[in-house]
Amino acid sequence: MKYAIGIDIGGTKISVTLGASNGKILVRKRVVTRIGSQSKACIQEIIANIHEIFREFKISSKDILGIGIGAPGAVHSKKGVLPRSPNLAGWAGIPIVHIFRNKFKVPVYLANDANAAALGELVFGAGKKVKNLIYITVSTGIGGGLIIDRELYEGAGSVAGEIGHMSIVPEGRKCKCGRRGCLEAYASGTAIAHWYSEAKKCKVKGAKEVGFAADSGDKTAVQSYRKGAYYLGIGLANLMNVLNPEAIIIGGGVLKSSPPVYWKEVLKSAKDHAWPEAFRTTGILQSPLLGHSGDLGALALVFKNAPSRI
Repeated sequence: MKYAIGIDIGGTKISVTLGASNGKILVRKRVVTRIGSQSKACIQEIIANIHEIFREFKISSKDILGIGIGAPGAVHSKKGVLPRSPNLAGWAGIPIVHIFRNKFKVPVYLANDANAAALGELVFGAGKKVKNLIYITVSTGIGGGLIIDRELYEGAGSVAGEIGHMSIVPEGRKCKCGRRGCLEAYASGTAIAHWYSEAKKCKVKGAKEVGFAADSGDKTAVQSYRKGAYYLGIGLANLMNVLNPEAIIIGGGVLKSSPPVYWKEVLKSAKDHAWPEAFRTTGILQSPLLGHSGDLGALALVFKNAPSRI
């Protein structure tokens, strides 16, 4: 069995894992994300957690294939430097790959977190047996990753896979990115909460709260999920028509909190808006990695790319 360290950087917490090549997570450590002037101290805390893992399992950097890092934003994987991200103030420009490579003397791989999750599906999840897939995470926002010929496709500017920002409704609702009509503004967890708040004239924290209401029989909550599903289906249809991969894999928190009608409406909307042949030949699948996609994505960066050292 081979091993790797995965680091999944989020806006509120960072997960540090030791994982095996069979997809088993042996241990997970949590670090609170600190921003601004505390960002470098936060990186030192991650390093300390890796050393703690090594002590617990009586291993060293010589026993792992490498370190994989998933981070939000337009990550330029070849530069190895963290990009500007609204949720990671003070982290922009940090040469994180150099820091970890210099510290542990192992290969270090950096990617956008959704791109890493796409690799996680390829290596450990629903994409094991396909050559081409699209991974979409529907959560507070919407992100994605493209796998073409079993390789991650990042694009000329390392921004390929920003599925949440394809235009669905021209001049429509304003998105957090500043543009209008983005898929994220219509189908994300934030959008579902917005549909519900608008109809009920109240304020809810997110789709999870709407999901609880739907489970209690609230018809407005169910309809809010149906709306989000309808627009997500349009996005899926566009992707099928353009790329026609073997699989589109959906993950993220919205899927976990949604009522049963949500998935049915996603499939119906995709079918209604896609070319029949594109829909027939592209499987739309739920991720089996729900809750672990970030960790397994970071680990997959290593297992997919690292030369065998042990």
